[in-house]
Amino acid sequence: MHRLMSRIPLFFFLLCLTNAAVDYYKESDGIDFVPEHSNEWVVRIDEGDEVADLVANELGLENRRKIFDNYYLFINPSVPRRSKRATNDFTNLLTKHEKVSWAEQQQSRNRVKRDFIDKRAQEERVYRSVAFSDPKWSKEWYLKDTRPESSSHLPKLDLHVLPAWAAGYTGKGIKVTILDDGLEWNNSDIMANYDPKASYDLNDNDDDPSPRYDPTNENKHGTRCAGEVAMVANNSICGVGIAYNAKIGGIRMLDGHVTDRVEAEAIAFNHKYVDIYSASWGPNDDGRTVEGPGTLASAAFIKGITEGRNGKGVIYVWASGNGGRRQDNCNCDGYTGSIYTISISSASEHQQSPWYAERCPSTMATTYSSGAYKDQKVTTTDLHDSCTDDHTGTSASAPLAAGIFALVLEANPQLTWRDMQHLVAWTSEYAPLADNHGWTTNGAGFKVNSRFGFGLLNAAALTEAARNWVTVPKQSICQIEPTKFTPQRISAARPLEIDFEVKGCEGENNVVRFLEHVQLYVTISYTRRGALKINITSPHGTRTTLLSERDQDTSTDGFKNWSFMSVHNWGENPKGVWTIKIMDATGDMENLGALEDFRLVLHGTSEAPHRILAGPRVYDENYNTVQNERSEKRQSLESLARQQAMVESNKLASKHDAYGQQDSLDEMNNIPATDSHWFRLLARLNGNWLQ
Repeated sequence: MHRLMSRIPLFFFLLCLTNAAVDYYKESDGIDFVPEHSNEWVVRIDEGDEVADLVANELGLENRRKIFDNYYLFINPSVPRRSKRATNDFTNLLTKHEKVSWAEQQQSRNRVKRDFIDKRAQEERVYRSVAFSDPKWSKEWYLKDTRPESSSHLPKLDLHVLPAWAAGYTGKGIKVTILDDGLEWNNSDIMANYDPKASYDLNDNDDDPSPRYDPTNENKHGTRCAGEVAMVANNSICGVGIAYNAKIGGIRMLDGHVTDRVEAEAIAFNHKYVDIYSASWGPNDDGRTVEGPGTLASAAFIKGITEGRNGKGVIYVWASGNGGRRQDNCNCDGYTGSIYTISISSASEHQQSPWYAERCPSTMATTYSSGAYKDQKVTTTDLHDSCTDDHTGTSASAPLAAGIFALVLEANPQLTWRDMQHLVAWTSEYAPLADNHGWTTNGAGFKVNSRFGFGLLNAAALTEAARNWVTVPKQSICQIEPTKFTPQRISAARPLEIDFEVKGCEGENNVVRFLEHVQLYVTISYTRRGALKINITSPHGTRTTLLSERDQDTSTDGFKNWSFMSVHNWGENPKGVWTIKIMDATGDMENLGALEDFRLVLHGTSEAPHRILAGPRVYDENYNTVQNERSEKRQSLESLARQQAMVESNKLASKHDAYGQQDSLDEMNNIPATDSHWFRLLARLNGNWLQ
């Protein structure tokens, strides 16, 4: 009796504690929580998937999926998704069914976090806590927003690398190779991260990728690009690379006679070892060249994406080009226009498209780089064991992206080359660049721009999304060719418009229901190639300019089976009527020619990528950690830039080198050569901005 009585007080004591705890949680937020019932039931059926389907069909429910073991998720489409009342009738029907051992309607439950962490405050602590001994660290404005503390109420205007570092991602275990004019591998801020297995000299055919030194230091390009990726941190030298624990290599291949073979060997060099290749070069950005990979180089790309990284594919990063002042279009560059490369453009520190940037729908994303004459540039290593904060152009943008992708692969080494492109589409930031012209929302809900692709890369969002990323379904390729096509005339007086029905290869093994890349192959004869403009409109009304007018291109060669590529239809279903429009943008009545042949190639998946099952992309704080800093000063800044440009352009000569090596051009302001860019009439057509 004594023992029994001694337990009773303990029981009541625990009961009182439990009641006190319940009362505490009820009152802790000061708001009475009212649970809501959903249209979901969790049902246990022990006889397998087919029986679960039969039970659901019998009761007018939908068997959405097996959760795990023998538990299934059933949906009742006739019941509201949220209701304060339980639907007991269906619960009773389920529990009474002979095949069902248990069923329960799902309802919301209040879950209160047991600590309070303000996301912005936490990020501020990360930014304040990061300090390196490297003397140029303070110059790396694109990694750490360098505005004064009085601007702390404004969104971060950088690539959000610091939060990725804070999460533990520094590129460790990832190998990056720079395809360029050489690599000063014994530079004090590179040597500790140098990887000879990721390096070679294709110009002299030896194992040493060191650049050829001359009085002009013209072969500095590769060393500068490499430093952006993998400068050593906290060694009191120069700056900090984005992937400062990654291994870095270099292929010397631009300082000599560049052939298809040289390019192919560079693109596929040790492709089963290297993870990421970064290239900041391509055909001449003179506004009149149309050129792409040769037969061998094309095969090398395929080798890299099919055999690299144990079949997951290497990541190819390509600078989109510096021909903006000459009205060049990066879709006339077959390297940036390849589906196998991630083409990277630039934005200035003022969130503007720089004067040198090219426009085309094959561009996937953007990082920061130089802009106007007085704008900040990029800090990196330089020849003769030195350092510079004057790296410029899209040359500087591509290696920043390569460094970010190294962090992403560290976060999830199982990502495929297509996974990386999907991640870019789902996480790149539109908001910081929203004040620039040309943004449109495609039929799948993605915001795209021919200047910026899907937007500014966000290292934190990329690495976070990568951690639990589900590999996208296998690639399908659907080719649509016209039957009995006869050449169609094109002239200034007679634009050509072709409507054609696309079924996406429905009913075939290669059906495409969710688009990734769209390629339009054309053969066109024309008396002035640069006068041509080509648009394509998808069944969803997404209108894309595949080719814009190029004033400098006076060639009569036309296009011979040339591919114009676009990522602007990402996620759309291709089924329906597509429209191609080819016109002479100059209005010159003497120009004439014909569309000789065309075909449309659709790349995508037959099954829905896992991420899209949750619905279209939502542009809110879950995917964008910054918002655009709006300002009425933009128009006045543009006006001032135009005035300054007229002065500066008369002072400075230009010279061409690899992307970012147009040193004289980089001394100009962040504007095109003509005022037409600034006074282009904006209008809306079918809900899309005219570009």
